[in-house]
Amino acid sequence: MDYFYNLESFDITHLEQYRGKKLEELFPNHRNIKNEMGEFMELFWEADDIPSNLRIQDTKDSILRNLKTVYYIGEHTEKHFFKRGVKTLHDLRIMKKYRHSTNQILTYLKNKDYRNLVRNRYLYDIDVSFCFDLEDFLFLDIETLGLYDGPMILVGVGFFRDSKFKIHLFFARNIEEEIAICEHLKHEVLPDFKCFVTYNGKSFDIPFIGNRFLYFFEENPMISQEESPYEMSNTKFHHIDLYHQCRRIYRGKFESYSLTNMEEKLLKWNRKNELPSNLVGVCYKKYLKNPEKYVGLIKEIIEHNYYDVYSMPLILKKLLK
Repeated sequence: MDYFYNLESFDITHLEQYRGKKLEELFPNHRNIKNEMGEFMELFWEADDIPSNLRIQDTKDSILRNLKTVYYIGEHTEKHFFKRGVKTLHDLRIMKKYRHSTNQILTYLKNKDYRNLVRNRYLYDIDVSFCFDLEDFLFLDIETLGLYDGPMILVGVGFFRDSKFKIHLFFARNIEEEIAICEHLKHEVLPDFKCFVTYNGKSFDIPFIGNRFLYFFEENPMISQEESPYEMSNTKFHHIDLYHQCRRIYRGKFESYSLTNMEEKLLKWNRKNELPSNLVGVCYKKYLKNPEKYVGLIKEIIEHNYYDVYSMPLILKKLLK
């Protein structure tokens, strides 16, 4: 990954063409959202080229063929069973030694009990995708003024509706609008979904959002009331972190597992927007000081976040294969 530590190292001369223009002119696909906490700008797209045929139901068959999920069965024993014609968990049920553990896993599969399934050391967050419908997935990415503290300035979400992938970005035109975005997430977005899909969101995006909820509302809607809000950031939603899955599945294949590198090496395409993530904060601050001069920088931030959300279902599709 290339790192840029100051704006001077990133060529912005091509952005002069936007000087003096309004953000609303650059993105006619927008509307203003108002709630009791204030107002913010929402931008929206329908990405027709994102396929909806993600093979999430195939993950159930993969678990059925994973004999290692049963107690006392490792790789050596699994290979031995395969040679004997024991191919699935259903085949193991006739063996007294493995019957109880096998039936327990089969019950979890039948009930789509993803919480118990992911406790199995041989199963990962992506393996239980079959427990959800495609429209349960919320693809999410945020842009902030700092890595560990400070406000969120942009929240991007993507989701499938009627086999179409829709991308919505919630943009704070000034820092005061962040609370309205959090209010919108809390009441209008999160209740419609059951599973997050992020890229390194377990380490960054979800804990960051959780902290902002606590800052504004003293409660985090992503956890249950009995849980400690400063120890847990999410327990209500399943979470598929594509970054960790890429590192696991393609271990040793790539020098970098950054999102942009996965786009180039795994998806075989390059995004048009080249703004590095760690320049988002400085670009936003320049915009706040002089909106007319630096509106082009905000265009870069918005397009950067758009591509972050856009590429995630494509990566998920690759990983599900």
